[in-house]
Amino acid sequence: MTCELCQQFIKQSWNLNKLFNFSFVKPEIVCRDCWREFEMINPINGCLECQIKTTQEYCQDCLQWFKLGYPKINNQALFKYNFKMKEYFKSYKFDGGYHLRLIFKDMIQQKLATIDVDQIVPIPVTDKTYAQRGFNQVVGWLEDLTFAELLEYRYSNKKIQSQKNRQERLNTKQPFKLAVSQSYVCNQKICLVDDVYTTGRTLRHAAQCLLDAGARDVTSITLSR
Repeated sequence: MTCELCQQFIKQSWNLNKLFNFSFVKPEIVCRDCWREFEMINPINGCLECQIKTTQEYCQDCLQWFKLGYPKINNQALFKYNFKMKEYFKSYKFDGGYHLRLIFKDMIQQKLATIDVDQIVPIPVTDKTYAQRGFNQVVGWLEDLTFAELLEYRYSNKKIQSQKNRQERLNTKQPFKLAVSQSYVCNQKICLVDDVYTTGRTLRHAAQCLLDAGARDVTSITLSR
């Protein structure tokens, strides 16, 4: 069997638990060397809100979000957005490697299992993105789980986040609206799931939309930060 990320032959089986101290099922499609290039985030050294490394309780970016009136979402990210993770997203999202959802599927689902919420809600993609890509990369990780697609984009021709610079991301207006009746949201504890936390703008817009619709609490999980 060859590794889906580096195309090298996988010589022998190995135990993922020894590498990351998690009880996750080993992904047979990735070799040990590739796994070692992914960097797991240590939440002890991170911002309580977004998990970026900081010596303070909250980083300056999150403090600014609070000052602007946005609620806390207590995002939990699993991995750093390093070069290897960028390569993964290129192959998974932009090159159409849907099978690569399996690499992190178990990790994300086991993380979600530790959170007490009523509904799991993936961040949506626009109609245009879905037509081009053929799938929502976040929904791919949630396969076999019960989740609710409560949100949708207001506009189908939104410029995708990866094409925006930091300032454009921060200046983005509320792009989401409810895709369901408010009765599905009212008094619910919700966990948003997204791929990458960059500035936090997307998740905060999504959380605000759900809270405005009556959600009791909104938290989030991302694969990367």
